[in-house]
Amino acid sequence: MSDFLPIQLPSKCIPYEDVEPGQITVRPYMGRDEILLAQINPVNVEAKYLQVLRDIVKGVEVEKLTLGDRLYIILWEYINSYCEYMKVRTVCSHCLETIEPMIDLRTLEIEYLQDGFQQPHHLPLPSGKSVDLRLLTVGDQIEIEKWKGADGYLFKWARSIVSEQDVLARMEELKTMGVRDLAAIRAWHEKMYHGPNMMAKFNCPRCQGEEDVEVPFRLDFLFPDGQALTDTFGA
Repeated sequence: MSDFLPIQLPSKCIPYEDVEPGQITVRPYMGRDEILLAQINPVNVEAKYLQVLRDIVKGVEVEKLTLGDRLYIILWEYINSYCEYMKVRTVCSHCLETIEPMIDLRTLEIEYLQDGFQQPHHLPLPSGKSVDLRLLTVGDQIEIEKWKGADGYLFKWARSIVSEQDVLARMEELKTMGVRDLAAIRAWHEKMYHGPNMMAKFNCPRCQGEEDVEVPFRLDFLFPDGQALTDTFGA
């Protein structure tokens, strides 16, 4: 059985009550995890990966993990369970050739949640109104996946609002909110991002020019298969 190892999350555990950074541990995937990983598709990814998280993470209730911490765990698992490299297809801006560099995922920078962060955060809005916000979590993503309405976009932001109103009432308020106010809410979430910075540097294998490329999040991060599998183990 794989040993559990300590992990330093990008949130520094600030959003989690009564959780010390040193008490969270994870283990690499095992065969029983692949039973679930192999079933993941774009429709069920949230629910299936939640089942995996419950088995590979100790020290925190996984539904409360921030999305940045979860992405960091996904990256950690890919590196420690499968391979440190991922092939990315891009066009070199220097020689204009299509290339497929192998990116060393261990070189990606990690952005950490700012010290002194507290939630809910009281955010003044351009309209003169204000709103209290919190970070979105794995539990929120599960509920967003379940939501069948066409207004799922607003359902997402409504879940991040801390209010005595239920989420449906919060959604109704968002429907009549000016887009500047909505943009301010979205900007706060962008500003509070913590987790892997998926922009990577590499030298073009053809002309040696230095390039930046975004490593896209794909289901291959969870379960490499097909070409992604041969690319991974051909690194």
